[in-house]
Amino acid sequence: GICHFYLQNLAIVEVGSCETTNREATLRILKIPYDVMSLDIGSATRDFRSVPGASEYAISTRPISELVKLIEKEESFLCKKIENKTLSGPLGIVIVGGGAAGIELSLAMRARWGAISDNGKKMSVTLLDSNDRLVPSESLPCRKAMENVMKKYEIEVKHNVVVTEVTSTHVRVVSTDKDRNSGYDECGMIPYTHCIWATGAESHPLSRDLHHQCGLSITERGWIEVNQHLQSISHPNIFAAGDCCEIVFPSEDDTEKKKSPPKAGVYAVRSGPILIENLTRQLGLGNCNNLVTYNPQEDFLKLIMCGDGTALGFRFGIPLYGTWVWNLKDHIDRKFMDLFDVKNLPVLTKEDGKDDGNDCYSNSYDTSQYDAVVEKPPQLDAEHAGKLLLRTDDDVDFQAAWNVLRDMMFDDEYKSDVLKIIESLL
Repeated sequence: GICHFYLQNLAIVEVGSCETTNREATLRILKIPYDVMSLDIGSATRDFRSVPGASEYAISTRPISELVKLIEKEESFLCKKIENKTLSGPLGIVIVGGGAAGIELSLAMRARWGAISDNGKKMSVTLLDSNDRLVPSESLPCRKAMENVMKKYEIEVKHNVVVTEVTSTHVRVVSTDKDRNSGYDECGMIPYTHCIWATGAESHPLSRDLHHQCGLSITERGWIEVNQHLQSISHPNIFAAGDCCEIVFPSEDDTEKKKSPPKAGVYAVRSGPILIENLTRQLGLGNCNNLVTYNPQEDFLKLIMCGDGTALGFRFGIPLYGTWVWNLKDHIDRKFMDLFDVKNLPVLTKEDGKDDGNDCYSNSYDTSQYDAVVEKPPQLDAEHAGKLLLRTDDDVDFQAAWNVLRDMMFDDEYKSDVLKIIESLL
């Protein structure tokens, strides 16, 4: 069977093991039979368990629910110390990890705790990055915009460093700059009052457990291997989506094998409709034809909150900044979260679910993408579109800017024209 949005059949559980021959999932002391299983277990925080002291003294970004609780707990302690005037010395926030999560967390902590710590005058925020630059895959204008934002909000960025140990008061780092002697030199100890671990993703321990227990195919790094239908390449009745899996694309003659998309929320979100469609098809429900193929997009709109009602975005090599970018991010996030409001969940009617002896029956849920364009507004001319995307004032209509970005995604000629205008203005 399958548990979807029918809450009377839903079990939220912690899977301890999986026996694929008899198709049973062991939940500590309970066994639940299954026809199809979907493993959507996410990922763990990279090196959080292996770096000495990290799990003891640092706050991990995963799971996000625990991150929020721990930040709120520390904030409560901080407010009491400030109120009682027992705060000794300045705050020192160290964020480990120079990816999107680390960048956004450094900006968020500056805004959130700076407001309660003497307007930030007694607070430092340091971001530790193992690369030689932030957002290295973005265009030069985007990288410069990122640098300007970090300088504006006084985030100190240390490049080419990795953490080798976390103590109760300091983070020990070494250099990864290959131009320095042997490549790994002692860089010293960085003091902190709060350390947040945002190093990106590593595979969930459960995937390796299932590999050893039932032969579930995984990569060397522990990612569950699936095909383009999000179906395990070793167990056809098991599916996986999101951070926990890696898509194995078929090899084509004389062409480079396509790579699985990076671990980013947009890919997990967009694989959702494909996953539920293929789960139902595998069960013989709905459309019983071949499984649907998931074709992840090559690039996507990246939006980073700055913490003050503005945001920085990247798309097509264009830096986007201002209040309108934050409004766009907030709109997209809220629109997605609204999908999980009870009143917006699909309803299985008796007519849909009647047992009439047929293997296939119609279903009532919509498997289109949550942000699919229903009515496309008239296209803005390239000159005005280019100028609109570069504006940073508060009067920009984020919907109009978003429409331009969507038009550029679907129309290569229009995209080229807009990019020419922007290039001439930058």
